[in-house]
Amino acid sequence: MILNMNTKRMPVEELRKEIRNFLDKRKVLVLCTCSNNIPRATPMDFYTEKDSYNIYVGPAPGRKVKNMEENPTVSIGIYTPMSEGKIQGMQITASGKDKLVFLNEGEKEFEKAQKIVRGKRKLILKIIPERIELLDYSFINKGYSRLQILDL
Repeated sequence: MILNMNTKRMPVEELRKEIRNFLDKRKVLVLCTCSNNIPRATPMDFYTEKDSYNIYVGPAPGRKVKNMEENPTVSIGIYTPMSEGKIQGMQITASGKDKLVFLNEGEKEFEKAQKIVRGKRKLILKIIPERIELLDYSFINKGYSRLQILDL
């Protein structure tokens, strides 16, 4: 049996609004890193710029930071808890040291980031997404595919 899946793309501006709305309502992500074929998934609070999809986290030194230094490719998962009665999730990918920017206390851009991130930090990671995939089954009711992709 073959399921007839709707593959209709949402207009880009509408998708951008859906992505912003999704990000604004959530505070926790799962940051996935990998080094030497050993994956690590770390739940973290996150913050976003209002005029972009850049994500900021305050990582404590440890395995995830070492993984990103050795392998600058990350995947981020953000989802709606099932208790809300919705099937929604977001997958964000970024790769390369130009997309994973470590900001240290005292640097010019650090001060800007510190205003976005709650709590005093010594290290802030700025993640510049390359691709955002938004899964939302309610898109089907609007005539669109449940999976929408924005390449940046």
